[in-house]
Amino acid sequence: MLELNSVTQQFRNNQKETVTALSDVSLKVQEGEFVSIVGPSGSGKSTLLFITGALLRPTKGEVYLMGEDIYAHPASYRAGLRLERIGFVFQTFNLIPYLNALDNVALPAVLTTGSRRKATEKAEELLRRFGLGHRLNHRVSELSVGERQRVAICRSVINEPALILADEPTGNLDPEMTHEVMNLFAELNRNGITVIIVTHEEAVASYAERVLHLRGGILQNGG
Repeated sequence: MLELNSVTQQFRNNQKETVTALSDVSLKVQEGEFVSIVGPSGSGKSTLLFITGALLRPTKGEVYLMGEDIYAHPASYRAGLRLERIGFVFQTFNLIPYLNALDNVALPAVLTTGSRRKATEKAEELLRRFGLGHRLNHRVSELSVGERQRVAICRSVINEPALILADEPTGNLDPEMTHEVMNLFAELNRNGITVIIVTHEEAVASYAERVLHLRGGILQNGG
């Protein structure tokens, strides 16, 4: 389903020096897998996820999703992938603060279907399934951290993506809520969605079927 071939990412820092965030990373993920990538802060985890999720063009290398080299296509193609085929869960949630939970979740479906009614119905169904039926009309500031994360997960799956990418999805959660959220990812995976998470916590990574390690931009146990 997903293949990264010799992906390298370099940046220029404030001192005009070249910094290598990822070095010759190769990875294959099969459809329906649940994969965790573990590494300390600064190891390149988020950079790898952004490249995989069609958000950041690599300096070198290719990224194939379902057989297509995503960076060989125009930006509009990648935007379509992110909307319809890739669900992204950000560490900081990236919810729209002036919208309520229902509208935050419904928005991607409104953009793809053009039907606000159908999108809202589906968003409500998801939120109720994830235990947030009593929070439909609450704005982001009125939600707990754990509730915001569940809203973000609902938003990521409303368009029934083939792939979910999650960047430190439990970084702001207590142990009980971490367990709950990771069980949600496991359930989504059991329903056929491919899931890739990046985390600095080995305990969180253990929920996945396959655990890889990223150190200094080099992926170990890849393939």
